[in-house]
Amino acid sequence: MRTTKKEIRIAGFAIEFQRKRIKNMYLRVKAPDGRVTLSAPLRMSRDVIERFVAENEDWLRRKTAEIKKRSGEQHQYVTGETISLWGESKVLVVRAAGRAACHFDGPRVLLSLPLGENSTKERREAVLREAYRQELIRAIAEMAPKIEQRTGLYAREWRTKRMKTRWGTCNIVKRRIWINLELAKKKPVCLQYIILHEVLHLTERYHNKHFYALMSYYMPAWKKVRAYLNAAPLVQ
Repeated sequence: MRTTKKEIRIAGFAIEFQRKRIKNMYLRVKAPDGRVTLSAPLRMSRDVIERFVAENEDWLRRKTAEIKKRSGEQHQYVTGETISLWGESKVLVVRAAGRAACHFDGPRVLLSLPLGENSTKERREAVLREAYRQELIRAIAEMAPKIEQRTGLYAREWRTKRMKTRWGTCNIVKRRIWINLELAKKKPVCLQYIILHEVLHLTERYHNKHFYALMSYYMPAWKKVRAYLNAAPLVQ
């Protein structure tokens, strides 16, 4: 079933609202920008919906503030900082070398920059981001074919980019799937979940009962992974 999203304002919150064939209401705050979403049963009255949001107003304010604070925390990319890779914390070590490079060495992330180079935060971040990209490309090349073979659904092209509001996107017409670069920082199961999610859009465009049934068939624990991603800041 096709559902329509719209924005409503309740208790001072701009809420992405959607009616579905469900029995209960679901209120969520999503990273990285504290976006609030609300799903409600088809015939539920506006009064009941507004009362539900009002009853959870304190929780909404705490949760949105928490997510925005975490999303606003930025790295300086200097020696001693903690860097995430596949859900594990590693210590960044910045050092001088003949050329710019970054590689992951056990519990450390070794970030090398040429002697005399003006090592700005942006330059250090760019070198590290490319290392993440290569990690993600490698992981996609390993995971995607297995998921495609299992589902019988195949993308023509896989790409990576840093996105602020989505973990992945699927161009159904071109059969092109984009994966958020930030997933290289999350647990591997998160990448598996997003790959499956986007691949299934090749057969089902909408987030409807059929789509979620497919998700449950191929990944029974997908809701736990989604909850983990929703609670985590998208951009670290």
